[in-house]
Amino acid sequence: MANDVEIWMLFAPFWLLGIFAALGSLWHFGHFNRRIHEREMTDHHRHHFKRAQIAMMACVGLLVLGLVVGVVATLSRG
Repeated sequence: MANDVEIWMLFAPFWLLGIFAALGSLWHFGHFNRRIHEREMTDHHRHHFKRAQIAMMACVGLLVLGLVVGVVATLSRG
């Protein structure tokens, strides 16, 4: 197998999980109306806003982790 394919297979799962986390974040942000002020938020709005924040942090973390794994794999192969 080519080195490029092996490296892609190492960090592709992180990218795929990150993409799914981004989609989850967008779904939760879609249920949260930005025009609602903090004092007007219901428990339903707080739930979706908190889940959207968690999903976005997971997305960024997984994408960065995928990049780190790819870079480390590339450097370790010389």
